[in-house]
Amino acid sequence: MKTTNLTKRSLILAIFLLMMACQNGAKQNLEALDGSAEITGDTLQPASQDFTETKISGPLEMLLPVQYRKESTGYPKNVESKDWYEFYKDEKTGDWKIGKAKLQIAYGFDECAGEDIMIIKSEHETAVMFFTTFNNMSQNPVTILEDKPIFPQQNLPFNLNGNEYQLSALGSFIDDEGHILPISALKEMSEEEQGYLRIDDYTLSFKAPGNVSYSIVSIPQIISVTPQVIWAGDMNGDGLPDLVLNLSDFYEAIHIFLFLSDKDDLEKPLKKAADLNIVNDC
Repeated sequence: MKTTNLTKRSLILAIFLLMMACQNGAKQNLEALDGSAEITGDTLQPASQDFTETKISGPLEMLLPVQYRKESTGYPKNVESKDWYEFYKDEKTGDWKIGKAKLQIAYGFDECAGEDIMIIKSEHETAVMFFTTFNNMSQNPVTILEDKPIFPQQNLPFNLNGNEYQLSALGSFIDDEGHILPISALKEMSEEEQGYLRIDDYTLSFKAPGNVSYSIVSIPQIISVTPQVIWAGDMNGDGLPDLVLNLSDFYEAIHIFLFLSDKDDLEKPLKKAADLNIVNDC
Protein backbone atom coordinates (compact mmCIF):
# COMPACT_ATOMS: atom_id res chain seq x y z
CA MET A 1 0.00 0.00 0.00
CA LYS A 2 2.80 2.42 0.84
CA THR A 3 4.50 1.50 -2.43
CA THR A 4 1.29 2.32 -4.35
CA ASN A 5 0.99 5.77 -2.70
CA LEU A 6 4.61 6.51 -3.48
CA THR A 7 4.02 5.60 -7.10
CA LYS A 8 0.97 7.90 -7.29
CA ARG A 9 2.95 10.79 -5.78
CA SER A 10 5.77 10.28 -8.29
CA LEU A 11 3.27 10.23 -11.14
CA ILE A 12 1.61 13.45 -9.96
CA LEU A 13 5.00 15.18 -9.61
CA ALA A 14 6.02 14.09 -13.12
CA ILE A 15 2.75 15.43 -14.59
CA PHE A 16 3.22 18.76 -12.75
CA LEU A 17 6.77 19.20 -14.09
CA LEU A 18 5.63 18.33 -17.61
CA MET A 19 2.86 20.98 -17.45
CA MET A 20 5.31 23.63 -16.27
CA ALA A 21 7.68 22.82 -19.14
CA CYS A 22 4.85 23.11 -21.67
CA GLN A 23 3.79 26.50 -20.25
CA ASN A 24 7.36 27.81 -20.47
CA GLY A 25 7.61 26.62 -24.06
CA ALA A 26 4.34 28.31 -24.98
CA LYS A 27 5.51 31.54 -23.36
CA GLN A 28 8.71 31.52 -25.44
CA ASN A 29 6.72 30.95 -28.64
CA LEU A 30 4.43 33.89 -27.82
CA GLU A 31 7.49 36.08 -27.25
CA ALA A 32 8.76 35.10 -30.67
CA LEU A 33 5.45 35.99 -32.26
CA ASP A 34 5.22 39.43 -30.67
CA GLY A 35 8.66 40.47 -31.99
CA SER A 36 10.79 40.19 -28.86
CA ALA A 37 12.78 37.32 -30.33
CA GLU A 38 13.83 36.26 -33.77
CA ILE A 39 13.99 32.74 -35.15
CA THR A 40 17.34 31.74 -36.64
CA GLY A 41 17.30 28.22 -38.02
CA ASP A 42 15.80 25.98 -35.36
CA THR A 43 16.75 28.13 -32.36
CA LEU A 44 15.32 31.17 -30.64
CA GLN A 45 17.61 34.11 -29.99
CA PRO A 46 16.78 37.41 -28.27
CA ALA A 47 16.33 40.19 -30.84
CA SER A 48 18.84 43.02 -30.52
CA GLN A 49 17.02 46.25 -29.69
CA ASP A 50 20.02 48.57 -29.79
CA PHE A 51 23.70 48.53 -30.71
CA THR A 52 24.79 51.43 -28.52
CA GLU A 53 27.04 49.25 -26.33
CA THR A 54 29.16 48.23 -29.31
CA LYS A 55 32.86 48.99 -28.85
CA ILE A 56 35.31 48.05 -31.59
CA SER A 57 38.74 48.89 -32.88
CA GLY A 58 40.08 48.68 -36.39
CA PRO A 59 38.89 50.00 -39.75
CA LEU A 60 35.29 49.77 -40.84
CA GLU A 61 34.70 47.59 -43.92
CA MET A 62 32.03 48.24 -46.54
CA LEU A 63 30.13 46.30 -49.20
CA LEU A 64 27.59 47.60 -51.71
CA PRO A 65 24.47 45.81 -53.00
CA VAL A 66 25.85 45.52 -56.53
CA GLN A 67 27.68 43.01 -58.71
CA TYR A 68 31.42 42.40 -58.48
CA ARG A 69 33.54 41.20 -61.40
CA LYS A 70 35.90 38.30 -60.85
CA GLU A 71 38.73 39.35 -63.18
CA SER A 72 38.73 43.14 -63.49
CA THR A 73 37.84 44.12 -59.93
CA GLY A 74 37.94 40.87 -57.96
CA TYR A 75 35.44 39.48 -55.50
CA PRO A 76 35.42 40.87 -51.92
CA LYS A 77 37.27 38.58 -49.51
CA ASN A 78 35.93 36.65 -46.53
CA VAL A 79 32.39 37.99 -46.94
CA GLU A 80 30.66 35.01 -45.36
CA SER A 81 32.96 34.86 -42.31
CA LYS A 82 32.07 38.36 -41.02
CA ASP A 83 29.06 39.96 -39.38
CA TRP A 84 27.55 42.56 -41.69
CA TYR A 85 25.04 45.30 -40.93
CA GLU A 86 22.96 47.20 -43.43
CA PHE A 87 21.71 50.76 -43.73
CA TYR A 88 18.26 50.71 -45.26
CA LYS A 89 14.94 52.53 -45.40
CA ASP A 90 11.97 50.72 -43.88
CA GLU A 91 9.40 50.62 -46.66
CA LYS A 92 6.49 50.46 -44.23
CA THR A 93 7.42 53.31 -41.89
CA GLY A 94 9.73 55.37 -44.10
CA ASP A 95 12.35 55.39 -41.31
CA TRP A 96 16.05 54.76 -41.90
CA LYS A 97 17.41 51.85 -39.90
CA ILE A 98 20.54 49.84 -39.20
CA GLY A 99 20.07 46.10 -38.87
CA LYS A 100 21.91 42.82 -39.05
CA ALA A 101 22.23 41.96 -42.73
CA LYS A 102 21.25 38.56 -44.08
CA LEU A 103 23.37 38.71 -47.20
CA GLN A 104 22.15 36.95 -50.31
CA ILE A 105 25.10 35.99 -52.51
CA ALA A 106 24.71 34.70 -56.06
CA TYR A 107 27.10 34.02 -58.92
CA GLY A 108 26.60 34.38 -62.64
CA PHE A 109 28.07 35.56 -65.92
CA ASP A 110 27.79 39.08 -67.36
CA GLU A 111 27.49 38.84 -71.14
CA CYS A 112 28.19 42.54 -71.58
CA ALA A 113 31.44 42.48 -69.61
CA GLY A 114 32.31 38.91 -70.57
CA GLU A 115 33.16 38.08 -66.94
CA ASP A 116 32.02 35.91 -64.08
CA ILE A 117 30.24 38.01 -61.47
CA MET A 118 29.30 37.87 -57.79
CA ILE A 119 26.06 39.60 -56.80
CA ILE A 120 25.53 40.73 -53.21
CA LYS A 121 22.20 41.93 -51.88
CA SER A 122 19.89 41.47 -48.88
CA GLU A 123 16.21 41.05 -48.09
CA HIS A 124 15.82 44.86 -48.11
CA GLU A 125 15.75 46.32 -51.61
CA THR A 126 16.29 49.79 -50.11
CA ALA A 127 19.67 48.84 -48.59
CA VAL A 128 22.32 51.43 -49.51
CA MET A 129 25.37 49.69 -48.06
CA PHE A 130 26.61 46.89 -45.84
CA PHE A 131 29.33 47.42 -43.24
CA THR A 132 31.06 45.93 -40.24
CA THR A 133 30.15 47.31 -36.84
CA PHE A 134 31.34 50.65 -35.44
CA ASN A 135 31.34 52.23 -31.99
CA ASN A 136 27.92 53.08 -30.51
CA MET A 137 26.06 52.05 -33.64
CA SER A 138 22.34 52.74 -33.20
CA GLN A 139 19.55 50.58 -34.60
CA ASN A 140 17.30 53.63 -35.06
CA PRO A 141 19.46 56.56 -36.23
CA VAL A 142 18.11 60.10 -36.08
CA THR A 143 17.38 61.39 -39.59
CA ILE A 144 17.79 65.11 -40.36
CA LEU A 145 17.59 65.11 -44.14
CA GLU A 146 17.64 62.67 -47.05
CA ASP A 147 17.89 62.50 -50.82
CA LYS A 148 19.30 65.98 -51.40
CA PRO A 149 21.36 66.92 -54.48
CA ILE A 150 24.27 69.26 -53.84
CA PHE A 151 25.76 70.83 -56.95
CA PRO A 152 28.68 73.27 -57.13
CA GLN A 153 27.89 76.76 -55.84
CA GLN A 154 25.17 75.32 -53.58
CA ASN A 155 24.86 75.32 -49.79
CA LEU A 156 22.87 72.79 -47.80
CA PRO A 157 22.20 73.96 -44.22
CA PHE A 158 20.70 71.72 -41.55
CA ASN A 159 20.11 71.74 -37.78
CA LEU A 160 20.87 69.02 -35.25
CA ASN A 161 20.14 69.44 -31.54
CA GLY A 162 19.91 73.21 -31.90
CA ASN A 163 23.24 73.56 -33.70
CA GLU A 164 23.60 74.78 -37.27
CA TYR A 165 25.67 72.86 -39.82
CA GLN A 166 26.22 73.31 -43.52
CA LEU A 167 27.49 71.43 -46.54
CA SER A 168 28.93 73.56 -49.35
CA ALA A 169 30.01 72.44 -52.80
CA LEU A 170 32.46 73.99 -55.23
CA GLY A 171 33.41 73.07 -58.77
CA SER A 172 32.91 74.04 -62.41
CA PHE A 173 30.15 72.97 -64.78
CA ILE A 174 31.54 72.15 -68.22
CA ASP A 175 29.52 72.15 -71.44
CA ASP A 176 29.90 69.80 -74.43
CA GLU A 177 32.57 72.02 -75.95
CA GLY A 178 34.69 72.07 -72.79
CA HIS A 179 33.73 75.60 -71.71
CA ILE A 180 32.95 76.57 -68.12
CA LEU A 181 29.29 77.53 -67.81
CA PRO A 182 28.61 80.84 -66.02
CA ILE A 183 26.35 81.02 -62.98
CA SER A 184 23.75 82.93 -65.00
CA ALA A 185 23.37 79.97 -67.40
CA LEU A 186 23.07 77.49 -64.54
CA LYS A 187 20.25 79.46 -62.92
CA GLU A 188 18.13 78.85 -66.03
CA MET A 189 18.65 75.08 -65.82
CA SER A 190 16.79 72.57 -63.68
CA GLU A 191 18.59 70.21 -61.32
CA GLU A 192 17.81 67.38 -63.72
CA GLU A 193 19.48 69.27 -66.57
CA GLN A 194 22.49 70.08 -64.42
CA GLY A 195 22.80 66.36 -63.62
CA TYR A 196 23.67 65.65 -67.26
CA LEU A 197 26.59 68.07 -67.29
CA ARG A 198 30.24 67.41 -66.51
CA ILE A 199 31.61 68.79 -63.24
CA ASP A 200 35.32 69.43 -62.77
CA ASP A 201 37.16 69.79 -59.45
CA TYR A 202 34.17 68.99 -57.26
CA THR A 203 34.84 69.67 -53.57
CA LEU A 204 32.43 69.26 -50.67
CA SER A 205 33.06 71.16 -47.43
CA PHE A 206 31.54 70.76 -43.97
CA LYS A 207 30.86 73.68 -41.62
CA ALA A 208 30.13 73.24 -37.90
CA PRO A 209 29.63 75.62 -34.94
CA GLY A 210 32.76 77.24 -33.54
CA ASN A 211 34.15 78.49 -36.85
CA VAL A 212 34.90 74.93 -37.98
CA SER A 213 35.01 74.53 -41.75
CA TYR A 214 37.02 72.10 -43.89
CA SER A 215 36.89 70.01 -47.05
CA ILE A 216 35.70 66.43 -46.52
CA VAL A 217 35.94 65.02 -50.06
CA SER A 218 37.15 65.96 -53.54
CA ILE A 219 36.27 64.34 -56.88
CA PRO A 220 38.40 65.40 -59.90
CA GLN A 221 35.62 64.90 -62.44
CA ILE A 222 31.94 63.92 -62.37
CA ILE A 223 30.28 62.95 -65.66
CA SER A 224 26.48 62.93 -65.99
CA VAL A 225 25.81 62.16 -62.32
CA THR A 226 24.11 64.21 -59.61
CA PRO A 227 26.19 64.56 -56.40
CA GLN A 228 23.83 63.48 -53.66
CA VAL A 229 23.45 63.49 -49.91
CA ILE A 230 21.65 60.19 -49.42
CA TRP A 231 21.21 60.76 -45.70
CA ALA A 232 22.31 63.02 -42.85
CA GLY A 233 21.61 62.52 -39.15
CA ASP A 234 23.04 60.81 -36.08
CA MET A 235 24.09 57.15 -36.32
CA ASN A 236 26.17 56.83 -33.16
CA GLY A 237 24.10 58.77 -30.62
CA ASP A 238 26.64 61.49 -29.82
CA GLY A 239 24.46 64.38 -31.00
CA LEU A 240 26.77 65.21 -33.92
CA PRO A 241 25.99 64.72 -37.62
CA ASP A 242 26.94 61.69 -39.67
CA LEU A 243 26.62 61.47 -43.47
CA VAL A 244 25.99 58.99 -46.26
CA LEU A 245 26.91 60.37 -49.70
CA ASN A 246 26.73 59.17 -53.29
CA LEU A 247 29.54 60.93 -55.15
CA SER A 248 29.91 58.70 -58.18
CA ASP A 249 32.14 60.07 -60.94
CA PHE A 250 30.41 58.28 -63.81
CA TYR A 251 26.83 57.17 -64.52
CA GLU A 252 27.83 53.49 -64.67
CA ALA A 253 29.62 53.65 -61.33
CA ILE A 254 28.49 53.90 -57.73
CA HIS A 255 30.69 55.53 -55.08
CA ILE A 256 29.25 55.55 -51.56
CA PHE A 257 30.87 57.43 -48.67
CA LEU A 258 30.13 57.01 -44.96
CA PHE A 259 31.20 59.83 -42.65
CA LEU A 260 30.97 59.40 -38.87
CA SER A 261 31.35 62.01 -36.15
CA ASP A 262 34.22 62.12 -33.67
CA LYS A 263 33.23 64.16 -30.61
CA ASP A 264 36.82 64.14 -29.31
CA ASP A 265 38.14 66.07 -32.32
CA LEU A 266 36.96 69.67 -32.17
CA GLU A 267 38.85 70.72 -35.31
CA LYS A 268 37.53 67.95 -37.58
CA PRO A 269 34.50 66.37 -35.89
CA LEU A 270 33.33 64.64 -39.10
CA LYS A 271 35.59 61.94 -40.55
CA LYS A 272 35.39 59.51 -43.44
CA ALA A 273 34.81 56.04 -42.00
CA ALA A 274 34.70 54.17 -45.31
CA ASP A 275 34.01 54.53 -49.01
CA LEU A 276 33.68 52.11 -51.89
CA ASN A 277 33.65 52.74 -55.64
CA ILE A 278 32.30 50.03 -57.96
CA VAL A 279 32.35 50.46 -61.76
CA ASN A 280 30.17 48.25 -63.92
CA ASP A 281 30.58 49.75 -67.38
CA CYS A 282 31.14 47.56 -70.45
